[in-house]
Amino acid sequence: MKDYYQILGVSQNCTDEEIRSNYRKLAMRFHPDRNADDPTAEERFKEVAEAYGVLTDPVKRREYNSCRASGTSYSGGESGSGFSYSQEDILKDLFKDPRFQQMFTGLLKEFQRSGFRHSSQFVKRSFFGAKGGIFLGGIFLVGSMAGPLLKGAAKKSLSGKSSAIKSIGKKVGNLLGGNNSRASSSAKNNVPHPRPKDIDITYHTPLSKIELQHGKTVQILVYGEQGEQTLKVQIPPGSKNGQKLRIKGKGRPSPLGRGDLYLRLELK
Repeated sequence: MKDYYQILGVSQNCTDEEIRSNYRKLAMRFHPDRNADDPTAEERFKEVAEAYGVLTDPVKRREYNSCRASGTSYSGGESGSGFSYSQEDILKDLFKDPRFQQMFTGLLKEFQRSGFRHSSQFVKRSFFGAKGGIFLGGIFLVGSMAGPLLKGAAKKSLSGKSSAIKSIGKKVGNLLGGNNSRASSSAKNNVPHPRPKDIDITYHTPLSKIELQHGKTVQILVYGEQGEQTLKVQIPPGSKNGQKLRIKGKGRPSPLGRGDLYLRLELK
């Protein structure tokens, strides 16, 4: 029997606020794009949502606690005694909960700021295997938050096509300090006109102390003329909190060419 309290790292007497706080941290930690080399991350990403769905639902939590206390195994949706909700049942009910929708909307924005997938297609694929006919309340109204980044061909390409994954480990620019090196870069390249500031994009990339020390492979989502693209980026070992990685030509388009994408490394 799954131990939902252990999965979320909370006690049996935990409050809803503790559950929400731990869920947000774990969902960010196990987002598949933060764990490109861990095949178990996607299932753990789904499992922490399952635990959240049980422990924040008074009826399910009461039934689960009773089953857990008696040592009765649950049937996972099959007929019989015990806790009889399948993972899909739990997740379907969870995404219909307005409280979860509000909280998850904020979490999707955090995914976006970090350059992780956050669209409705990602949500459906991650939690329901992209099955059709599942009613998820209003959550898909806020599923795509790319806003002005989506233009023309990009919008067309997002309708059901899978993202291309491109490794750009060797193309990442130098690790930068807090200061921006654009002035010297412009002088070096003899750019005749001031470079527009709004063509660059910055993604906030939360990493643990160990991940900064030893490096980590992450996946980030960008939009261009070819639509949605997932890039695999290697965070170099010895990185520091507040430093930036520059990825040339992956920012917003402009008459002077595309801007750059910056990953701002943040100690979580």
